[in-house]
Amino acid sequence: MPFIARTPTRIDLAGGTLDIWPVYLLLGCGLTLNVAIDIHSHVWLHPGQGPGYRLFSEDTGHWEEASSLEGLRLDGPLGLVARAVRHSAPPEGLTVVTRNEAPKGSGLGASSSLLVALLAALDRLAGEEPDVAGLVDLAADLEAQTIRVPTGKQDYYAAVHGGANAIWFEPGRDRVENLPLTDGFASRLRRSMVLSFTGEPHFSAPTNWRMVKAYIDGRPEARRGLEAILQTALEMREAWLAEDLEALGHLLAREWENRKGLAEGVSTPTVERAAAVAAEAGALGSKICGAGGGGCMVSLTPVGRAEEVAAALRDAGFRVLDFDFDREGLVFGAR
Repeated sequence: MPFIARTPTRIDLAGGTLDIWPVYLLLGCGLTLNVAIDIHSHVWLHPGQGPGYRLFSEDTGHWEEASSLEGLRLDGPLGLVARAVRHSAPPEGLTVVTRNEAPKGSGLGASSSLLVALLAALDRLAGEEPDVAGLVDLAADLEAQTIRVPTGKQDYYAAVHGGANAIWFEPGRDRVENLPLTDGFASRLRRSMVLSFTGEPHFSAPTNWRMVKAYIDGRPEARRGLEAILQTALEMREAWLAEDLEALGHLLAREWENRKGLAEGVSTPTVERAAAVAAEAGALGSKICGAGGGGCMVSLTPVGRAEEVAAALRDAGFRVLDFDFDREGLVFGAR
């Protein structure tokens, strides 16, 4: 019997980069808002399959085999998976199969989501129940070792908890506030939201690091930008609690404007074209998911206008992704 785990990815709405140490400490606190979606990451662990270890990614086709844990490559295309397996040190004879449903370089936190599913499944394989705080901290450490720069934590919390979350980063602790997602509000929000893929894969690590470094170096524009992003996140939380879709749309646009000024490469001509197409079709606001540079774009529209915006983006050559909200988070035994 395989050990199976599934996790959602997320749409980040406001406060990205504020989840990276030590930025939130220097700001006093950090706040990020995101909502989990049913574009999932999957892991299957097959123990007792002969000597050695085998890793296989269904979505990329990459395969690796090694006779020992030390033989698993940390610098290959499956390096993050290999690092997690080596850290957990399961018995020989293990085959690990993974699958991401998100496009490569989507900015939806797919690698983080997959890592949470993998670590949780490895805990189950070892006869242990995953500890959320420990799982998130370990995932962040392993991913930072892999990408070689500091990483934020919001993606891991979305993968574990699902739903909509305001995640507070404070001295000595992270605090996850589950935001209400009533059926009526969820329906209105879903009918107002469009998720599109720009076709430009992004890699968030260097972009986020440039933002963090600029802030620590004392660049005034970086400090003003991150302070504005925190203020926008605080206001977006209030708009969410009030179920004010129009305010959410305008705050989404403000978050993107603040973010574009933080570092070179956050926006690109393709991203600007996608945002312009969405705005012309009636979107209240759009922003790139993740740190920027490409990937997926989320747009908020007045209720009932989402299909018009989606059609305009398709006509302009962008891929519109179908999704719904995921309220479950980490699930074991799902296909």
